[in-house]
Amino acid sequence: MTSQLLDQDISSLKPGSAYSRLPKVKVTYVVGSLADGGAERQVLELLHNLDRERFAPSVILMEETGAQRAREWAAGCFVMGIPQGGYSHWLRRSLSLANAIRRTGLQFRAWQSDVVHAMLPGPSIIGGIAARMAGVPVVIGSRLSLASHYRSHGGTVALADKAALHIAHLNVGNSLAVSQDMVSVSGCPAQKCRVIHNGVDLRRFHPDVPRLWRKAMGWGENNVVFGMVANFRPCKRHIDLVQAAAMILQQHPEARFVMVGADYGSREEVVREIEKLELKGKVHVVERDPSPEKIFAALDVYVCASESEGFSNVLLEAMACAKPVIATGVGGNPEAVLDGETGFLVPWGFPPALAAAAERLLRDPEQRRVMGIRGRQRAEQNFSLDRMVRMHEQLYLQLLSERRKTAA
Repeated sequence: MTSQLLDQDISSLKPGSAYSRLPKVKVTYVVGSLADGGAERQVLELLHNLDRERFAPSVILMEETGAQRAREWAAGCFVMGIPQGGYSHWLRRSLSLANAIRRTGLQFRAWQSDVVHAMLPGPSIIGGIAARMAGVPVVIGSRLSLASHYRSHGGTVALADKAALHIAHLNVGNSLAVSQDMVSVSGCPAQKCRVIHNGVDLRRFHPDVPRLWRKAMGWGENNVVFGMVANFRPCKRHIDLVQAAAMILQQHPEARFVMVGADYGSREEVVREIEKLELKGKVHVVERDPSPEKIFAALDVYVCASESEGFSNVLLEAMACAKPVIATGVGGNPEAVLDGETGFLVPWGFPPALAAAAERLLRDPEQRRVMGIRGRQRAEQNFSLDRMVRMHEQLYLQLLSERRKTAA
């Protein structure tokens, strides 16, 4: 299995090439919704940035949430009208899911989709089956996290997820860790797995964003600010940053900490821990902000304490803003963060290691500056949004060309 996707010939997509003379390719994305999340954001970025001279994108959603965002950019938008629900409900929802597969297949035929690209397990199961039944030439599934994280239930759901990987002509992971997981845990043939790393908008996330948010929070230049931008879910381990903060503040009372995100079940526990450790005023919990680039500008160091990651968009955003990163060495994090060069990798679930890395950066402003510069350079060279979009375009064109040759 290759660790990078078909990186050899992006130049072949330039105007005047053989690819550019192909008929416009109809690409249909299938995703649960377009609420704010990593997979949803990737679909929106592809909808916004695919070359409209070569591609006509459309989207199918399980739920209505965010549908208007799709309609602004897609040639067509269809909502199945079934809740994503969660894996525990899939078996008893079998009749409604079967109807969703039927209706989705009819939509593929109506749009004459050339490529179906389904994001995440649920949409890949429904979209993959419907696309193969509808005779769509190219069916792609994407996984953006490790199976051990999203597949907490076995039985029928695990079998359906494995079947979806086999139904697809190709499966794309957003990190080498995710693609290897598809092979080792889910039994997907290695030749049917590829990697396309997430991409960051380097024009939106950059080192020169004004630090107005920092001033509004009341932090001065003497404060070294550590931050985490992640929804409050247990797997994000905000609690570890709180406990590390208590250790750091004993020696460095000028340090400050902020955690920004929507509550998905763990914020109350985090707030209780802050109060228990008497850290109010030094550790802040803030609601999700629609302009995360302003938050990154306010930070001195970005922290990811997660116990599981596929490939973190937020790490890329922090690096693009020239922030040194402390991240747990899980999933795709080591593919983004170069330990000792753009930041530090630490074990997950061990606050003392997090505190030790933070203290190293707290004591050395020059190291923070140099690591931040290297992080920005790494984002520019390896993880730009433009690169991610072009690699998807190349994948669609190559697979479609191969399928048409095989059919002929």
